[in-house]
Amino acid sequence: MEGRRDAHEGIGQRFRARADLLAVLLIAGLALAIRLAFAFRAPPFVTNDSLSYLLPGWDLAQGLGFAPILKRPPLYPAFVGGVIALFGEEPRVLILVQHVLGAATAVGASALGRGLYGRAAGLVAGVLTAASGPLIITEQYIMSETLFAALLMSTLLGFMSGLRRPSFGRFALVGVLVGLAALTRPIGQVVALLLVAALPLLLAQPRWALRYGAVMLGCYAAIVLPWMTRNQLVQGTFSIAGGLGEGLAVRTIRYNQQFDFRDPPGGEADRLLVRARRIYREEASEGSAFELARRLREELGVSEAVADGLMRRMATDVILRQPGYYAQTTAEMVADTFAGRPVRLRQDWLPWRNIAWEPRVAHLLPAATPGEDRAFGSAEALVTIFDPARGAFPLLLAALAMIGGAGGLTSDRRPALLLAVLTGAMLLVGAALIGIEWRYRYPLDPIIHVLAAGGCVRLMFVGSPFARALREPRTAANGSVSGAARVDGKTYSESTM
Repeated sequence: MEGRRDAHEGIGQRFRARADLLAVLLIAGLALAIRLAFAFRAPPFVTNDSLSYLLPGWDLAQGLGFAPILKRPPLYPAFVGGVIALFGEEPRVLILVQHVLGAATAVGASALGRGLYGRAAGLVAGVLTAASGPLIITEQYIMSETLFAALLMSTLLGFMSGLRRPSFGRFALVGVLVGLAALTRPIGQVVALLLVAALPLLLAQPRWALRYGAVMLGCYAAIVLPWMTRNQLVQGTFSIAGGLGEGLAVRTIRYNQQFDFRDPPGGEADRLLVRARRIYREEASEGSAFELARRLREELGVSEAVADGLMRRMATDVILRQPGYYAQTTAEMVADTFAGRPVRLRQDWLPWRNIAWEPRVAHLLPAATPGEDRAFGSAEALVTIFDPARGAFPLLLAALAMIGGAGGLTSDRRPALLLAVLTGAMLLVGAALIGIEWRYRYPLDPIIHVLAAGGCVRLMFVGSPFARALREPRTAANGSVSGAARVDGKTYSESTM
């Protein structure tokens, strides 16, 4: 009887493994099919910021050094340089590589959803990420969001693997991955802090949680400190990237805000700051911060780091003068950023504001070919298959994500609560430090899809006999369920975690 039961269990495990493999192939195939169909119909997209990523990457590939501007962390320009060195200068090749990363992120979202909520949730999260129009458009841009999204997903998958089977090697890898994410976008520093803070709450043994957290932080520091030291020596600031001052200036100037930009009572003794405040007020009256940093550098004759420090001080003074208004507008921007903006492909299609690139890379500035212009309608159809910012989708996703995140209040779903907190924290930091920047939300979309898929499955299959098969925890190699962890040679079940 026992042998028959073991045989049945073995058949069940093989069936589940094949079902998981089929789901991976389905999601990867869907993601690649949509992305390639779009990529061959659309030109690469750029913004005013794209040159500051591409130029140092191109220089690196040509052996001309590597010197990103102060506010650019190094990894995405290095990634661009690596693609150019391997495959040549054609921007469309870079975009194809980014679409492959996007497809991998969709598979990662599926794996994350399956590990947290079961197979049904994994399939839903993967399909939503594979078909998401904003994500596909983001991957078409020469910008850092696609690489950051892939690294963020890899970090979370590594962290969840570490929770299932804690080891120094797994958490060291998480530290490396989150360090790379921070070198792609500085907000990755928030992810590092949250993961380390969550470890004592997610592992049964606080003593081991502290050790694993120390290993994670040590590997993270080994990745980011060399570049921070370089910035101290070259730029005069010990940070992954500058630009906090410019971000805060953007936060206070754009979006028709009503901050008070008058000089502080009693005047200002620092003459440099007096001149800087005048420039700040003039740019604020135009409702734009695009020229502020340049004007400060050129008219005051200061470095990038000094100009950024001046903007940080002036913006902080403005915010401290109206803290209630700042908190109110930040909350509104968090909600607006989460809701997103419906796809506007025509705005992405054309180079923004007659962009002109430096002569040595001017030949790389992409433009639509006649064939691509004729294919605009079919390209637009592809990226509107699923547009999470259209119609009732924002409210639906928010409700489902809250239900999925609330599942983390139970002992066997605590990592789901971590995902919800991480998403909220990153939206809050983005809104507080720079305001509404739609593309900053898109790396979070796969996580939102995972939470929403979890909420969907919880609603649809509660009490259903079908639920057990769909939500059955994955079995680890040592025979324990996915919620079990081996620490110091002992196995702890989910109920103790």
